[in-house]
Amino acid sequence: MNNRLKHALWVIPTYGVIAFIIGYIVEGEPVWNLVISSALGGFLISVFVLPRTEKKRLEKDKKSQTSLEDNRND
Repeated sequence: MNNRLKHALWVIPTYGVIAFIIGYIVEGEPVWNLVISSALGGFLISVFVLPRTEKKRLEKDKKSQTSLEDNRND
């Protein structure tokens, strides 16, 4: 399995459990719409949003690293 899928399989139950606990504390009973939507949101974030953000960050770091190397050579 690739890292994206492993991370998604870890995040889905984590978000769901946190939503279950918060819903139980606030409402006095589990709010299943909150649990399901949080698990779905966790999946979408871990599969689509975080990899794109990480890729942009790495590109920015690489670009700044090459500009630093160019400045040293001058």
